[in-house]
Amino acid sequence: MNTKKLESIARKLPPFVTRFGKRIAVNFRAKDQLRACRDGYLQHSGKYKQPILFIAGLPKSGSTWIEKMVSSYEGYHEYLLPAIAKHELLTGGSHDFEMPNGMFDHLQKMLVLTKMHSHGSKNNVDILEKAGIRYVVLHRDLRDVAVSYHFYVCNTPWHPEYPKHKNKRVQEGLEIFGNRMLPAYVHWVRSWKQNAVPEHSVQIRYEDMIINPLEGMTKITTLFELDNSKETIGRIVDAHSFKNMSGGRDSGTSSDSAFARKGVAGDWKNHFTPKLREQYGKIIAEFLIETTDEVDDSWITEES
Repeated sequence: MNTKKLESIARKLPPFVTRFGKRIAVNFRAKDQLRACRDGYLQHSGKYKQPILFIAGLPKSGSTWIEKMVSSYEGYHEYLLPAIAKHELLTGGSHDFEMPNGMFDHLQKMLVLTKMHSHGSKNNVDILEKAGIRYVVLHRDLRDVAVSYHFYVCNTPWHPEYPKHKNKRVQEGLEIFGNRMLPAYVHWVRSWKQNAVPEHSVQIRYEDMIINPLEGMTKITTLFELDNSKETIGRIVDAHSFKNMSGGRDSGTSSDSAFARKGVAGDWKNHFTPKLREQYGKIIAEFLIETTDEVDDSWITEES
């Protein structure tokens, strides 16, 4: 049974049942993923200098898109650590996950691509540095993150935040996100900016990836010491364009489907009311000037 069918069944079950099932499924999936990573190493390790590739993505910032493109390199396989999945199911997110010592020790002689939503605490950066792992950090305009987050949670019954967003209007969901998650997401971006080691990492805005995915992927593959020829990068980017990944739908649509929504930058303007602009402005007005193309806080009072 494929993933879509399983998710369809899960949405018809009580949330606590789906959360329990997902917790069990994570362990089985991890075993299969590790097996694939070992096989990849046995067959292709001679091609690569970096056996473990790490992507730190702010939730709902396109990190799955980047993950799919990087895993196109033959031999690498995605791996989600069960500890992170369990933390997310218990707390509602993994953005505050602290890596334990020796977290990557069991990944010897494997080709691994692991994506996490963990913040850039000094502890997490130190563990990556000690393990000799290079890392890509991806973030996005938090107003768009909020919109994407609400739609995602509404369609994910096993998510701990689901009861708070279920059957809520978009504006209600955005208000909830602003109260519950927004400050922590600000901290997430700043933590990586403050603690990441520039020589071993690259930080990319989702909006820049949308505008020029070729340039973005060239930066990523250069960091990871992968083939970054124009031909290879072009082939990967084309295969993972939003149009191709969404079955031919236009990436600029404001549809609420998972793939279509991923291509939208600035969609927050279609949903933010004056009240929401004021709420978010109190928290992120200065932050947006630091991290986006906003030059002032005039967006707070602009008409939608």
